[in-house]
Amino acid sequence: MYMFCVQRGLREAWGYFWTSWYSPKMWKLWARSTSPYLSRLRTTMNVENFWRQLKHGFLHNHLRPRLDQLIWILVTQVTPAYHARMQILNDGHRIGRSKALTQFQKQFKTMWKKLEGRTLAVDADRKYITSVERWTCTCKSQPLNSCHLCKHLVDAVGHPSPEFWTQVVRRRTQPLYRHPALVPRGQEKSKYIEPSDGSITDGDDHALVDPGVLAGGGGWRDLNFSSSSLLGKRTRSSRQESHGDSSSDDAEEVQRQFFPAFDTHDSDVEEEVDGYRDHLLRRAAELEQAAAILRAQVPHRNKLWMSSIARRDIGADVGQMVADIRRFESTAHVRDTTWAKKGDKDDRRRKENTMGYQIYVPPVAVEEDVEV
Repeated sequence: MYMFCVQRGLREAWGYFWTSWYSPKMWKLWARSTSPYLSRLRTTMNVENFWRQLKHGFLHNHLRPRLDQLIWILVTQVTPAYHARMQILNDGHRIGRSKALTQFQKQFKTMWKKLEGRTLAVDADRKYITSVERWTCTCKSQPLNSCHLCKHLVDAVGHPSPEFWTQVVRRRTQPLYRHPALVPRGQEKSKYIEPSDGSITDGDDHALVDPGVLAGGGGWRDLNFSSSSLLGKRTRSSRQESHGDSSSDDAEEVQRQFFPAFDTHDSDVEEEVDGYRDHLLRRAAELEQAAAILRAQVPHRNKLWMSSIARRDIGADVGQMVADIRRFESTAHVRDTTWAKKGDKDDRRRKENTMGYQIYVPPVAVEEDVEV
């Protein structure tokens, strides 16, 4: 690395490597760089996600439980629920019927459709080098995209068939995506690539298996589609309310009872969050314009207009929100409970205005020493 930088005159690059990478704590990353596999998960995020599931899905009714009670919950509730989810993720689940998309496939499909609606620049084919076979693009968007997509690759492939969404998986080696449908626009699907060839594993991935292999020769009779053996016998009311196939009912029951809707990361709600963000920005701009109008009209002292605004109490909900936020950020009172009291409208309003609010910390101005 030193000779590489010396021969090319990369002084700044060598200074960066020397200060940031030539240290004992970074030697592990240096050694790991020789691995041909790419990381797909983040350990910290997975651990935080598990703790969120444990606290909100299983310990929401317990405040600082005893150790023996916690172990009992882990053994009798948490472990069976995860075994039930493993059955849902198994290749033998829902054989013969369409399978629900995984969280990654949902995110991939949403991102793909979002990029399909974008227009390309006139000189995009000359400005960027796009390779569908290697699944690379020289634009700045593709390396930073969570699904490694960009509008140039999406436009080069075109709209895939519906079965593509249920078969696409992210590989751990280059190319990151390999599927018969991932060919340049206008070309026929590859006859030498199977959908199951896209899974490259080093032992910790979910390998795709052809459902025909599992179900052939009457093998489907040996497959257990129900999670009742793990979750115990269902109550009579739940059996009466369920309709249709028992496997789908059990899968939905596991998701509803043990894994809340927010247990996954925001990958599948990214588009919804973007919509909320745009709405808030538009509303903030409207409120700023309204405040400017009010300040501009005050010096005129027009009784007719001012009385009309005051009588209708325009912006009262905004004032209540500001008061609730100030109360939430202050420390001169007893902290409110997480959930609002039943029948208390003011408490309910405060919870709606402050639930999930991030406390604003203004930047601290640093005064520079001036020599006299």
